[in-house]
Amino acid sequence: MLPVFLAQWMKEKRSPYMVLIFIVLSIVATFLFGSHTETKLRIDAFSGEGIAAAEAEQWLDRLNEAGPFLFTMRSEENVIADVRQGRLEMAVKLLENDFRIISVRESGNANLVQQHMQSIYTEELKIKAAAQHSNDTKQIRDVMKVYLEQPPMSLQSSTPTGNALESYNMGLQLLFGFTLFLVIFTIGFKVNAVTAEKVSGIWNRVILSPVTKTQMYFGHLTYSTLIGIVQITIVFCLFKYVLGYDLGVNAAFLTIISVLYIISTVAMSMLFTGMFKTPEQFRGFFSSVVPMMPVLSGVYMPPGTITSEVMLWISEFFPIKHAMDALIGVSMYQQGWGDIYLSLAKLLLMTVIFFGIGINMVERRRA
Repeated sequence: MLPVFLAQWMKEKRSPYMVLIFIVLSIVATFLFGSHTETKLRIDAFSGEGIAAAEAEQWLDRLNEAGPFLFTMRSEENVIADVRQGRLEMAVKLLENDFRIISVRESGNANLVQQHMQSIYTEELKIKAAAQHSNDTKQIRDVMKVYLEQPPMSLQSSTPTGNALESYNMGLQLLFGFTLFLVIFTIGFKVNAVTAEKVSGIWNRVILSPVTKTQMYFGHLTYSTLIGIVQITIVFCLFKYVLGYDLGVNAAFLTIISVLYIISTVAMSMLFTGMFKTPEQFRGFFSSVVPMMPVLSGVYMPPGTITSEVMLWISEFFPIKHAMDALIGVSMYQQGWGDIYLSLAKLLLMTVIFFGIGINMVERRRA
């Protein structure tokens, strides 16, 4: 086994570009898509009739105090022109005691903006109405602020276990998703070396040496597993210790889930290898099918987005789906081994089935 393993390492040492490219792609994709989920949506605003510039700025500051939106003041002519020409999805018109949303098409964001502004305007107008019966407006605002911060009755929400509810971290999900997705390509192309050696005749020549066929399989598969673990480890360590990302999971959970996922992915790649006679056929099929796996598994979307029973059933056959369930469970919901054992068991089951069928298909096709 060791000579086969070292032979693969020497080839990697001469040309490490593929692994490096997929590592860089994991980092870049997370930055491009994951960081965007944590930024505020920019909304252009302009002042309407009957409102002074200073009052419009006060409304703007009030709207920007909280919420997922960042309101910026611009001239009415430029904003209207951008909306009409499609450069802006929407804009808002600030009035003295009201507002208007300017949009040329229906948008889900418009409803969110309306809800946010409606709550701010309602609260502010109540304070103004109360201040009309008092000469000290500032005192009224201070009293209302204290009342809102310390209300006589409050509601608290928690998880079934009593823990506090936390907002869903879509950026962390995308970090896990892109890392697990891109490592599939690295592993698949490494496992494809088995087909390449069989086609070129190297496999048959090595069999004549003291190295057995079992040792050859172990050499290839062990190297593919190790290179996948190295890639995931580099990406996770870089985000955690260099970029300061909170992965929200201890090393034991992260290691076990990642290793089981890597091994099941190696087994899946071996299954695909047994389906084709040449490395070129494998690469064409692999490059077409693998990008659909995270889409069907909901890796790029918030939980509950995919409701199709057919798509959910198909995703059960992809290791990335179960690895993502386990990683999200332990990182965002503080689940333990008893909560994620089913996902880990599915990874183990797929590993056994895929290896058994895949190696058998490889041997039969070459017989």
